[in-house]
Amino acid sequence: MSNPTLRYAVIGAGGISAMHLNAIATQPGVEVVGISDPADPAKWRTPDGYGHAPKFTDPEKLLRETKPDLVSICTPNKFHCELTLLALAHGAHVACEKPMAMTLSEADAMEAARAKAGKHGAINFSYRNVAAFRFARELIARGDLGKVLRVNCVYLQSFLGATATPYSWRNDLALAGFGALGDLGVHMLDGVSFITGLDYQRVVGLAQTLIPEKPDAAGKIQRVTTDTNAAWLSELTGGVIANFETSQVAPGYGNYFRIEVSGDAGTLAVLSDETDALWLRAGPTLTRYATWKTDLPKQALPTDFMSGFKPVTPGGIVRAIRGEANAEYPSFADGLCAQRMLDAIGRSMQSNAWETIG
Repeated sequence: MSNPTLRYAVIGAGGISAMHLNAIATQPGVEVVGISDPADPAKWRTPDGYGHAPKFTDPEKLLRETKPDLVSICTPNKFHCELTLLALAHGAHVACEKPMAMTLSEADAMEAARAKAGKHGAINFSYRNVAAFRFARELIARGDLGKVLRVNCVYLQSFLGATATPYSWRNDLALAGFGALGDLGVHMLDGVSFITGLDYQRVVGLAQTLIPEKPDAAGKIQRVTTDTNAAWLSELTGGVIANFETSQVAPGYGNYFRIEVSGDAGTLAVLSDETDALWLRAGPTLTRYATWKTDLPKQALPTDFMSGFKPVTPGGIVRAIRGEANAEYPSFADGLCAQRMLDAIGRSMQSNAWETIG
């Protein structure tokens, strides 16, 4: 039996809209009924093949006239809450970009509105699609590392420090809400909790702005008001210590996202640049003996594991809407967990002390 047509709309036509369209609009039975962005359509960065879709500059008009079943929110962070609430009020499910919101109160309002409307709400934590991350999660869940003892997480980029990279909305606190913390840090927060299955208990952190200004595309100097790097220390369930560092101004790094987890029976590491492998030393015999020669062998993932996986975001929400068995996607609840941590890190910077996760 074929599924009824799912009417799909996108609000925000920047670069990330391509990921949403390619993951959602390409699924059988999905019809793109409209795309909205205030910019000139000639500057939209939607992928080829969607030029026929009705174009709007007013998102409320898009929702009113096209009556979509599902809406992707692909705008700057400042508009996530407002547009999510609008889409839910028009009866649509929502797939929203990360971070979920500018503030914890906004994220709370989004989840409350979703629950009241009885709709699905997804946050695009895209590293949940990475096979190595998912395999690491399975290893830990099955007890291959034993009891988790420690976590180290780094996410480093260089683009913002490069003089050839122009200023963008991501450097404006009023539009982005965060810099490295919101752009990269939320992936770190979700990645660690996703892989380990542990919850955050408390945190202490610090963020800095190390690039004070940048020229925009027209050459005009603009002030950078977002953080460019941050570090924080967290306590997870059971007293596990996790330390984090992120930077957008580390020369030589492209998109380097690494999570390392040690348990009492082994250590593993995953890296965003290596999606089909991980580094692993585990097992009761190997770890029975101390070693003074560091050795984390690189392991290719099993081919059967690789072949049986469907990406969960942003397209997984379609399968959930259709009621398919075992449909999976990162939810508003997951986005809210990351937002609570961002809020606590901000409070820690103000108090110069540990902050509990509310």
